[in-house]
Amino acid sequence: MTPSDLACQAPDHRLISLQSTCLIAVWLQEQQQPIEPLLAGSGLCPNDLQTPARLITPEQEQQVFANTVALAGDPLVGLKLGQRMRVSAYGQLGYAMLSAPTLLDALQVMLAFPVLLGSYFRLQLETLPDGQLALRADDYHASPALQLFNVELCLSSIKAMLDDALGAHLQLSAVHLSSKAPEHSADYARYFGKCPVVSNADAERLVFASGTLNAPLPLAEPVTHLEARRYCQSVQDSFRPEPSPLVSQLSAQLEQQLESPPTLEQLATQLHCTTRTLRRHLRRSGCGYQQLLDRLRFQRAKLLLNREQLPVYAIAEQLGFSETASFRHAFQRWSGTTPRAWRQSQQHRHAPF
Repeated sequence: MTPSDLACQAPDHRLISLQSTCLIAVWLQEQQQPIEPLLAGSGLCPNDLQTPARLITPEQEQQVFANTVALAGDPLVGLKLGQRMRVSAYGQLGYAMLSAPTLLDALQVMLAFPVLLGSYFRLQLETLPDGQLALRADDYHASPALQLFNVELCLSSIKAMLDDALGAHLQLSAVHLSSKAPEHSADYARYFGKCPVVSNADAERLVFASGTLNAPLPLAEPVTHLEARRYCQSVQDSFRPEPSPLVSQLSAQLEQQLESPPTLEQLATQLHCTTRTLRRHLRRSGCGYQQLLDRLRFQRAKLLLNREQLPVYAIAEQLGFSETASFRHAFQRWSGTTPRAWRQSQQHRHAPF
């Protein structure tokens, strides 16, 4: 699997936690400002902030963000608030990142659970032409007037989370913006380190040297990592909307062809529709083509691993992997453990006392 295959975006219609709203409220209280104006027009009241597990709509959160920008009167507010969104504020998602073996694994966890992350962007890990890696944010789908605030909040918070996981400041090579650089771009060095800010790019990006993501994490712990990932998956699954009939057909077609998975373009031809239509329906269901393929492969892999007579290399072939090592790496990303270890754990689980 290549880095460009790793992408995530939360579904269009979803509920999100009050986490960011509560964080902003605390920030205002520290400045001895009332929080009622923060909630104006959102349908929320101060008492709601006492139950941060409550879920709200993206529209409510965007109203809070608009109020924040108006109340702060500070062009750096998105950057500042992003830095306060530490990895520990993300619950089990944060624990899964902190306990991951490497920074790449932590980033893959972040991308695997878009509902828990709550971004307004499509996030993707990509390889740039010069060989560097980048976390790309595009396909922004919220208020145009709040785009810069959301961009800076997103990039700053992700940088803070990765810093926390690494236990040190992540060295960036560049920050890309799809717009012209704002007047306060000189202040970016305080939040992203001393690196170039590239304006008018084709997407927002945090760019880093390829070897950076191989760094081992100081709090890596395999058991905690596996359990945290399992919890995150259960929560994400509970938020997954019912797929449209077209996505159900796509899933059925893909499931029958796992040994040699077709491209999205080929699936569109098989289903007599356009690739754009398929992408739109997938986005509404909260996943992309690669995520759907991964989900189906993972489900099939678990079934095949329960058959003791099937060696791992044969399972890899049945799932369309050209190399067994690629399958092992993918399975570890999906489950947090190796195919062999997963098979052994299932055998122990079902063994008689």
